[in-house]
Amino acid sequence: MHSKKQLFFNVCFTCHKRPERSFHYKGKPFPVCARCTGLGVGYILSFVVLLIVGLFKWWLIPLLILPTTVDGVGQLFNKWQSTNIRRFITGVPAGIGIFFILFYYAHFAFTHGQLIGEKLFH
Repeated sequence: MHSKKQLFFNVCFTCHKRPERSFHYKGKPFPVCARCTGLGVGYILSFVVLLIVGLFKWWLIPLLILPTTVDGVGQLFNKWQSTNIRRFITGVPAGIGIFFILFYYAHFAFTHGQLIGEKLFH
């Protein structure tokens, strides 16, 4: 039986949870890998970025996600062995980028949903 904490991490992150690719605290591995830890930090920092910077140009989003993609693909094809620090550092901007993809999508859906609703019911 999964605990509520395990269920939360399973829903929020589709992570392999490999201990050798995770940070450890007091001898126990984090519930997600170093890259997903970076993604989580990026999600949290996204609120600060949104408050300070506001929305930025959509074309910046792929640039935020690119480092973690390059690192992950390079590791997948045995071009290099990434470190947990590199996984974390590339995960943070990717988390910000993913947050803004979801934010733009939600904003688009809400705005266009209102317009469609107005046309249908007025």
